[in-house]
Amino acid sequence: MAHNGAVDRWARWVRIGLGITGRGPRERRLRNAVDGKVVLVTGASEGIGAATARRLAAAGATVLLVARTVDRLEQVRDEIVAAGGRAFVHPADLSSPDAAAALAADLVDRHRRIDVVVSNAGRSIRRSVADTADRFHDIQRTLAVNHLGPVQLLLALLPAMRAAGGGHIVNVSTAGLSSRTPNWSAYLASKAAFDTWLRCAAVELRPDRVTVSTAYLNLVRTRMSAPTPHYRRAPAMSAAEAAEIVCRSVAHHTNWWPWWAKIGSVVMAVAPRTVERGLAAGVRMAGAVEPLRVLAATGLWRPGRLVRILRAGRRYGRSLATAVAAGPPDGIALIDADGPIRYRELSGMAERVAANAAGRLGLRPGDRVGLACDGHRGFVATAAGLARLGADVILLPPDLPADRMAEVLRREQAKALITEPAETTAADTNGPAPGTPPADAPSDGRATATAGVPTMAWPELIGAAAPLTGRARPGRVFVLTSGTTGVPRSVSRPLPVSMLLGPVTTHLRMTPVRRGEPIVVATPPHHGYGLTYLSAGLVLGAPVVLVSGSDPERILGAVAAHRAGLLFALPIQLRRIVELPASRWPDLGALRGVVSGAAPLTAVLCERLRERFGERIFNMYATTEAGWAAMATPADLRAAPGTVGRAPRGIRITIAGPDGTGVPPGRVGEIRVRGWQSGGAWRGTGDLGHLDPAGRLFVDGRLDDMIVSGGENVYPGPVADVLTRHPDVTDVLLEAVPDTEFGQRLRATVEVRPGSALTAGELRAWAAGRLSRAERPRDIAIVGRLRRTATGKPVRER
Repeated sequence: MAHNGAVDRWARWVRIGLGITGRGPRERRLRNAVDGKVVLVTGASEGIGAATARRLAAAGATVLLVARTVDRLEQVRDEIVAAGGRAFVHPADLSSPDAAAALAADLVDRHRRIDVVVSNAGRSIRRSVADTADRFHDIQRTLAVNHLGPVQLLLALLPAMRAAGGGHIVNVSTAGLSSRTPNWSAYLASKAAFDTWLRCAAVELRPDRVTVSTAYLNLVRTRMSAPTPHYRRAPAMSAAEAAEIVCRSVAHHTNWWPWWAKIGSVVMAVAPRTVERGLAAGVRMAGAVEPLRVLAATGLWRPGRLVRILRAGRRYGRSLATAVAAGPPDGIALIDADGPIRYRELSGMAERVAANAAGRLGLRPGDRVGLACDGHRGFVATAAGLARLGADVILLPPDLPADRMAEVLRREQAKALITEPAETTAADTNGPAPGTPPADAPSDGRATATAGVPTMAWPELIGAAAPLTGRARPGRVFVLTSGTTGVPRSVSRPLPVSMLLGPVTTHLRMTPVRRGEPIVVATPPHHGYGLTYLSAGLVLGAPVVLVSGSDPERILGAVAAHRAGLLFALPIQLRRIVELPASRWPDLGALRGVVSGAAPLTAVLCERLRERFGERIFNMYATTEAGWAAMATPADLRAAPGTVGRAPRGIRITIAGPDGTGVPPGRVGEIRVRGWQSGGAWRGTGDLGHLDPAGRLFVDGRLDDMIVSGGENVYPGPVADVLTRHPDVTDVLLEAVPDTEFGQRLRATVEVRPGSALTAGELRAWAAGRLSRAERPRDIAIVGRLRRTATGKPVRER
């Protein structure tokens, strides 16, 4: 025991020497200073305030406890009384100067005198200036609690302290005032304001025997600092250690700084510009090493995994073959309706697909092959196998209409088409999808033909076959544009590591994919959105649960059954999920995030999702042509429902006017993206949007959807947002039609909730006071369900 005590004392002095904490007062000195005195402690419900109150009461002080939370104050009081001390509870909200003045009057009336005031109540906030652009209330709230409230309290208490012959004031401040700490501007400004006011007032108060001292504390481990991940592993003092330093200021009437803060304040005074440049360099350095830190959390830097990924990427290029080869061989790769499958088994299926595609379909490296399958192991194995063969895979929606399927195959010069089995497709879609083999197609492995292209069901490719020999050039993957207005076209972009690193870092920081933790991908994998997260899960070793269709109970059931950490879904799927009664929701306790993408997430649906899921909603914006452009965090969606957020690391967004130059925040123009194109070129998305003052992006429709009606520019996005706020409206499709008087006007096809009796006239009357004349659709058609693409976007009839 004696040995342990010696070690503890040695460790404590080491912490003191490093400037992590400081010394407290001697017991006799503290008792002489406060025994029989009345001491007011603000912010006394927890943390530093509660620990200070207990320490002072143990030394003989009568402690007045002030904070907003009554039950916590009463708990602290009961602990003090049980230990033989005296304490009184005075609940008050010091963010209100009026409440602070009323508190002071009550204290003087009840206790007659206040000998010592420990001003500890405060609000801490870590937020960059950019993120504060539309959050001026952050400035107001921190200033109210950290400056205005304490000043008002002291102004009201000082006459009583003078009349009693003097007193002492201790300000619990921060060592951050010794430097210009980035991301803490609102907090430090408010603390500096009170610190400056009190230091100036101290000169005037000393003749009245009222003295002032300040404890400039460094990081303290409390509930207030806990939400900041950056500080969870940083050296910090405990609340009890901080209380000792505060009590030393009470007993000795002296200021306290950690030694490094004293040096910092001197250096700042002597060379402010140098310090500023140094801190800015530190911020840039922290940003530069962020990818290393974020990727290290995924385990990608482990030698075995890194070698597998590099080898697979070199051999198979940008394809699912790389993702399958990069995973741990004995780990679970994905889970579908047939259960789990390991990487080793999936790799074996892909190898057989490559051999059979070459032997039965006559495919060779460089051939282009259409793949029209749902999300399951067959899709992954086929895509990976074709890539191993060196073929270019064109991912096609399984339900693509026959005429569009034929046109895509012809235009893309496809040498073959791989589909679902006819009986599976018929069972899943109430009839075979265009492009699938007929029901009487041969089942002996022979290919049929679709639009003149040899066609084979994917199960025919996974039979036994001799493995391929030799090494083919890496195959590529092509995804189609949405095709809402015509025949979709294929797109494939080169993605070197230098382009991927920034966006991947941002995404893993926002929604970390953890090795071994399942993720549910409910979005179709033939779309870039679903393909991205399918590939990411495979590469990072997170079992991918593939759920096809829009059945909300099936999706939620998969999340619950596999305790998935992340859910990737379409807005149409999420809408059906929130419409599901709460009684039919399973336990989703393991779910950390819900990501929406591939189609617009309206402000109304966003609010409903936040009500049901809480602060776990993310909204992603990307286009097939321009790549991932932005993602909104739960904080973004709380502040601005419907936003798609900000650009990820390494990507830039601008809003261009008709002349191609940038427009200011609030103005609508074309969304352009830079960072995914070689040479740093800007790429137009064809979408209309605007930025808010905080730099968050909003999508307002398609560029070719904007109309001029009676000389006014009308954007479909805001109009649709208003119409979907009607309680009976679930979605709306807006299209431009000619108008003899105004040139153009909007026509609305409105999808209503099941059982709704809403009429076009009722909706028109409801919208009259919410939309301008030019925005109001004159022609309104009410439908039970809109036709949609595989990603849930309404199909325009053009």
